Amino acid sequence: MQKKLSLVIVGTIFISFMILMIISALSIRNLGIKNAEEKAQIIADLVQDGLSAHMLSGTMEQREFFLNKISTAKGVQALWVVRSESVIKQFGKGFNNEIARDAIDEVTLKTGVVHKNNEESSHTAKLRITTPYVAKEHGTPNCMQCHQAKEGEVLGAISIVFDISEVRTNGILTSLGILLLSIFIMLFVFIIINRSMHPLMELFNSITFVMNKAQEGDYSRRVRFSGTDKECHNVMFWINSLLEKLENTLNDIEVTVKKFLALSPNHQPDLLLDAQAIVHELSDIYQFKRTIEFDEDKEQVYRRIGSILQHDLGLKDFVLIESGKEAISPTIVFDASAQKRIVDPTCRALRTKQAVYSDQFKNICESCTNCAHHLCIPYLISSDFELLLSIWTQSAEDLEHTKEQLPKIQNYIDAARPELVSKNLTEILKVSSTTDALTGLYNRKYLDEYIEKALSQAKRNGIVYGILMIDIDFFKMVNDTYGHDVGDRAIKVLAHVLKENIRDADTAFRFGGEEFLVLLYECEEEMVTNIAEKIRIAFEKSAIQSSNGSTFYKTLSVGASIFPKDSDSLWKCIKFADIALYTAKDSGRNCIKRFNASMVESELKNDF
Repeated sequence: MQKKLSLVIVGTIFISFMILMIISALSIRNLGIKNAEEKAQIIADLVQDGLSAHMLSGTMEQREFFLNKISTAKGVQALWVVRSESVIKQFGKGFNNEIARDAIDEVTLKTGVVHKNNEESSHTAKLRITTPYVAKEHGTPNCMQCHQAKEGEVLGAISIVFDISEVRTNGILTSLGILLLSIFIMLFVFIIINRSMHPLMELFNSITFVMNKAQEGDYSRRVRFSGTDKECHNVMFWINSLLEKLENTLNDIEVTVKKFLALSPNHQPDLLLDAQAIVHELSDIYQFKRTIEFDEDKEQVYRRIGSILQHDLGLKDFVLIESGKEAISPTIVFDASAQKRIVDPTCRALRTKQAVYSDQFKNICESCTNCAHHLCIPYLISSDFELLLSIWTQSAEDLEHTKEQLPKIQNYIDAARPELVSKNLTEILKVSSTTDALTGLYNRKYLDEYIEKALSQAKRNGIVYGILMIDIDFFKMVNDTYGHDVGDRAIKVLAHVLKENIRDADTAFRFGGEEFLVLLYECEEEMVTNIAEKIRIAFEKSAIQSSNGSTFYKTLSVGASIFPKDSDSLWKCIKFADIALYTAKDSGRNCIKRFNASMVESELKNDF
């Protein structure tokens, strides 16, 4: 690069010198020709004056000596005088046949214009100038005194041939001298420029090398300069300082981010591009975290995680599974492919709490024998529950690509963990506040909230509810005979019977003590009686274990009412079912009584 730049500079100066040399050579040549022309004009004027003097003095016969003397002047190669036709008629042809010798003489005699002509060859260079003599009446001498001519008539001409070879030679020699001087100056300039540019080019080459490495992602290289130039040292210091700050900053970003963010595998060694990717990922995670803070429950958070896995990370076939201490079995909370899958509680990843990859070992997971390429990653959310992400891929290459996405998935799960814990705790608190701790059924507090929603829906859509009020017969005797622990067992048995014998759409409540309420959704009167009878018989056959290991059996009484047939108020229908329950107890217990209006009158009489 240094030599190239030096050659360009020197070459430019050399071309400039050559142009100047050519201009100088042409100027010298033109100056020589100009001098020859001026000399020819002086000789022509001298000959004209001499001939006029000879004519006036009457010594024209002696003009030959005069002309020969002039023709021997330096540089004059030939000289002759030409007479016009009028002069020849008046005075004759003169000495040496003074008539037109060539076309130039003839043209000059006709036009009265000075003619110049250069003749050059490789050996000689000649300049021919033919000057006309024009008759003048006014002036000194007066041509009309001797010549029979008119004003302005051409009387003759003088042709002079000069040898300008010396002029050309001098021009060539001068040009060569300039050329040699130019070459010497060029060499001198080249050496000076080359030496002056050496430190700059050393610095430039080092900067080029360092910047090329930086372009490849290597910011550890530094500019080196061994010269003494202060400006170059300053440039080196500034660039190295910038690179050092950049490298330290990028490394610090990576180290800092690693403390709270799982980084994806680095496929490119450029720290700057890595930092850009990290910033983008942090921004995405921040937006995700801010969004889920306002989600209502865990299910909405799960849908957002599933959406990111589908649309941002490109996963096609996967499920999110929630598993907790309170849950009887794991539950699929998000299914990307909408397939009906059964979650195996013996899943290796759930059991071992470790990631499982299909390429770790052949048939590594017994619960996934039909999955050629899969992976299962457990994520501990809290001590209460964990998530399992199961992913199925089409090929081994897709599996490897999915593994590379795991750090990003980890980041989103980590970002969602506090919200999942918070929302899970909220659900637990809500369940604990609305659920009976002994039976797991809804409590009396939840009944108020449930009826408010159910009533508006029932009136809007014309929904019929069957209402059962259930009570264990002679329950006080159980507590008195076996103790309250056994009484709690009896209550648990009844709660289990209710769960087993009502539909998913139906809702059971522990109304208080040994009394239970069941709301049967969209249930006609005949079905209400059948379900109540089914519950009664199932409890009658259910054994209750005492504290000494023996078992006993109990019966229950049921009161039933229909909403809105008995009343357009659910609360009144519940009251009517309670009245029917007391009627069943008064009727001998272990039976079912359907409410009717006469029971209200009987109740009022008893109260009275």
